Amino acid sequence: MKTKIFSVLLGALLLFSCNKKEMKISRSDYSIQTEVHDFSPAYMTHDKGKAKLNKNNLIGNTHWILLVERDLNLENIAPFLQELTDKKHKKGGMHEDTKHIYFIYSDTLHKANAYVQLPFKKVVLEVLENKEDLVFVSNTDVVDNLKIHDQQPISFDKNMSVETFVNILIELEKQGVSEKINEAIYIY
Repeated sequence: MKTKIFSVLLGALLLFSCNKKEMKISRSDYSIQTEVHDFSPAYMTHDKGKAKLNKNNLIGNTHWILLVERDLNLENIAPFLQELTDKKHKKGGMHEDTKHIYFIYSDTLHKANAYVQLPFKKVVLEVLENKEDLVFVSNTDVVDNLKIHDQQPISFDKNMSVETFVNILIELEKQGVSEKINEAIYIY
């Protein structure tokens, strides 16, 4: 009798301990890029309401792939983005890092993972003093109607979800302006 109870408890404990948590990444119905070679991943997750970055796998002069939970917002990940862009694009190192930072997302139309490049080389966690030059992008903006001009500084709402942010990056690529925009973004 005791061994039966012990076996049932042990089996239940094993079942609960094997419960894997699934990472939910951003979604879109459009693929910008379907393959990236020579990369190393970084994971941004949340635990008890606080964002965490696992960057132990990042290797210099490889493309960095960011796997970010879509429930996070820019306020959660902005310090990590700032750190990663500073490290990736710093000047004066022995070897110039020629690779890029990408977000991975799920292309729901083709049922495959896709990648979109982070076109910004600097993330600033404050708003410019000259605000009339900024393009403010909020969580409620319709991504398809987003119009950004060459070298125009962009400021994103800190409450914007990562999924919306990734879809804006996709739209900038679709419009062909991601290479022409200002190298720094601002998060307000």
